[in-house]
Amino acid sequence: MHLPPPLSAPLSNPASPHSEGIGRGAIASDRTAWLSVAITVSAYALIWSIAQWLSQPNLDRYHDMLESFAWSQTFDWGSFKHPPFFAWVTGAWFAFMPRTDFAFKLLGYANVAVGLLGVAVLARLAGLGRFAAPAVILLFWCLPYTTLAAKFNANAQLLSVWPWAAAALFGSLTRTGWQGLAWSTLCGLCCAAAMLSKYYSGVLLLGMFLAALAHPAARSWFASPRPWWTLAVTLAALVPHALWLQASGFAMLHYAFDQGGGQFSAAMTARFALAPFFYWAPGWLACVGVFFVAMKRRGERPSLPGLLARAWRPIGWRDSVFWLAFTPWAASLGFGLAGAVELSTPWAIPIGFAFPLLWLRNLSNASAAEAGKQLAAHGASLGITSPRLTAYVLGTVWLTSVALAIGYALTGQRDYYRATQPLAQAVVNDWRALHPKQQLGWSGGAWPDNAMLAFYGDPAIRALPGFPDSREASLAPHPSWTREHGVLLCPPLPGGNPCQLRAREWLEARGLPIAPRTIAAARSGWRFPHPIEQRLTVFEVPPHTGRALADNAGATQ
Repeated sequence: MHLPPPLSAPLSNPASPHSEGIGRGAIASDRTAWLSVAITVSAYALIWSIAQWLSQPNLDRYHDMLESFAWSQTFDWGSFKHPPFFAWVTGAWFAFMPRTDFAFKLLGYANVAVGLLGVAVLARLAGLGRFAAPAVILLFWCLPYTTLAAKFNANAQLLSVWPWAAAALFGSLTRTGWQGLAWSTLCGLCCAAAMLSKYYSGVLLLGMFLAALAHPAARSWFASPRPWWTLAVTLAALVPHALWLQASGFAMLHYAFDQGGGQFSAAMTARFALAPFFYWAPGWLACVGVFFVAMKRRGERPSLPGLLARAWRPIGWRDSVFWLAFTPWAASLGFGLAGAVELSTPWAIPIGFAFPLLWLRNLSNASAAEAGKQLAAHGASLGITSPRLTAYVLGTVWLTSVALAIGYALTGQRDYYRATQPLAQAVVNDWRALHPKQQLGWSGGAWPDNAMLAFYGDPAIRALPGFPDSREASLAPHPSWTREHGVLLCPPLPGGNPCQLRAREWLEARGLPIAPRTIAAARSGWRFPHPIEQRLTVFEVPPHTGRALADNAGATQ
C-alpha cells in the first residue's frame, strides 16, 4: 500500500506572529502537508470501510442505520427519538450512492474522515499546527474512529460535527474582520448541527464556552460582535426545530426522559468514567510510547508512569485546550453522578477528538531542556506519522478483517450470516409476483426492521414506525396510507409473538383480513458457504376501504 510522504512539515499556525511572513516555499510546504493529511485520511476511511464490509457484511444488529435511512425518506425537523441532522446526512448520501451495506459503512468512515480533517484545522487554529498530523494519526488508533465508526447513527454523527465546531470557535477567537465573521458564522452553524444531531452536544457547548473564557483572546473576543453573532446564528438555525418540537408535544424529550429515567446507575457511571481510557487507550499508549523512545534516544531518563499521567494534565487554569478536551467527559460524569441522566457508554464516542492534541502538547514539554523538548517532539512526530508504520497498521487491519471473515464464514457465525438483505428482497419480490400491477406503498410492524424493504428493495416504500396511525408515525405522517397497499413485518414465532399479536389486533380492530405469510431467505454465494435460512412473517394491509386484496384473500405460505 502506498501512502504519502512523512508529514514532518508542520501545518502553519495562523495565530503565530511568524505566520505573517510566510514565504512561497513555506506555503508550498504547508499545502503539501495538508494534501498528505487529506490523502492519508481518505486511504484510512476506504481501507476501514472495506475491512468492516469483509468481516461484517451486514449493517448493525440493532438496525440504527436502517432507522436513519427510514427517517431520511422525508425532510422533517425531528422524529420521536432523535433530532434530524444525521438523517439528513443519510438522505443526502444515498441521493447519489447505491443502497448497499458497503456504501452505508463508507458513509460512517467518510464521516470520520471529515472529523479528522476538522481536528487538523483545530490544531492549526489553536496554535498547535505542528501537532496536526500526529493528532490525526493517533486518532487512527482509537476505537471511536476505527471499529465503532462503521455504525453510522446519532452518536457517530458527532465525530464529524464536534471537531469542526471547536475549530470554528478557535478561528473566531483568533481572527478578526471578515475572516472572524466567517469563522463565527461557521461556528454557529456547527453548534446548531451538533444540537440537531443529539442534544447531548450541550456538553460540547459548555466545553467551548470554558475554552473561550480561558483563551488569551477572551477579553477582546467577548467585547467584539463575534461571540454574539455566533450565538445568533446558532439560535436562528435551531428555531425551525424548536417550533417542530413544540408542535410535536416535545416527543423527543419524552423519549430522552424515558431512556434516562433520572436514576443513578453506578455500573453505567463507572463504565462511562473509564471510557476515555478504554476507548482511546491505544492512541494514548502509542503517543506516550513514541515520546518515551524519543527521549531515551536523546539520553534522557523519562518515567513511563510519569509520562502517562502528564499526558492528561492541564497547564494552569487558563488552558483552553484542556477545558475543550476535558469538559464534555467531566460534565457528563457530573450529570450521571447527580442522577440527572443514566449515562450510556456510547455517549462517550465523540468526546475525545481533542485528546491527542492535549497528549502531544503536554508530552512535548516533558523534557527538562528546551532543545530536548524540540528534538523529542520532532522525533515523536516523525515516529507517529511514519508512512511505514501507518501502512503496517492499516495492512494489519485489512488482513485481520480477511481472517475474521474466513473464520465467521466457516464457523457459521450468526451475525455474519444474518439475512436482512435477502429477506427484504424476497418480501419485495414476493409482493411483485403476487400483485404485479400494485405498488407497495408502505411498511410497518417491527421497527426499525421494516425499513429493510425501502433500503434493500424499493425506496418508494415508506417505512413507518409500528402502525401507520400510531403516535410515532403521526410525527412524520404518511396520510396516503389509507389509499395504498402496505405490509406489516414481524419476526417469526416465538420471538416475534408480541409483534404478531399486535399486528393481528390492529388488523382485526379495523376489519381488515388477517392472512400472514412466512417468507424465508438466506445469505448465499462464495462468501457464505453454510447458508442459514431466516424467516419473516408478513401481514398484507389493503387500502383503508377494508376490502381484502381480490387476488390474495386468505392466501398463506
